[in-house]
Amino acid sequence: MTMARPQGEEAGQQSTARQKNAAFFADNAAYKSAQKRLETYRYIALAASHETADSRALLDIGNGGVFEYPIDHIQRIVAIDVFVEKDFAERYPHVEWRQVSALEMDFRECFDTVIAVNTLHHIVGPSVRATYANLAEFMKRTTGCLCEDGKLVVIESTMPKWFVRLYSWCFPLVLALWPLSHPPTFQFHFRDIVSAAEQAGLSLREFTWIPKTSDVLFLGWQIKSWMVPIRIGKFVFAPSVERGRS
Repeated sequence: MTMARPQGEEAGQQSTARQKNAAFFADNAAYKSAQKRLETYRYIALAASHETADSRALLDIGNGGVFEYPIDHIQRIVAIDVFVEKDFAERYPHVEWRQVSALEMDFRECFDTVIAVNTLHHIVGPSVRATYANLAEFMKRTTGCLCEDGKLVVIESTMPKWFVRLYSWCFPLVLALWPLSHPPTFQFHFRDIVSAAEQAGLSLREFTWIPKTSDVLFLGWQIKSWMVPIRIGKFVFAPSVERGRS
């Protein structure tokens, strides 16, 4: 059973969360190094490499200035994030960098591949309702970026339903008292992601779990995998047949 997306509140990223995302991840060499070192994140990179192997026009949402998968074969690449550092263009000169939120992107062109790796849980709103509205808005805007034969690849950490319900209950207090330099996050149940995509006119074409075989990064800390019930899923969506006929 899918947790219903709360209704009645507009999408919009919480300003503190957006600022903390930029401040924490910009030029965070230690965090990027840990992602390269830990086996679970190397499996994430392999999954991303597989899904972009045949890409011709790629949009990477929430890129953070790092491509963990090969891109030299891709003719056109656009990468967006809430922060863009000067050295991004130096390291990846053929990538078009745009500093924009995923909730604000509005591309007139289409992409055959759109990818978002561990991005959704950072698009936090000022409430649970707004956060679910952000998920819906993300899917809506992403759908608008896809070619008719394109695909959306989401690789995202998710939580079991009991955790999502508990966290939803205390989320207002979490935002009010957030003490960490790492930005506040909200991790969805995997069916929430599927449901939001389907409501935006996308169909699930493939789903698999990424093996959790090493320590994981949680709120900026490296911890043992058994200490948190995170499961990382790879979702591959494509425009539904109904959309393609419209």
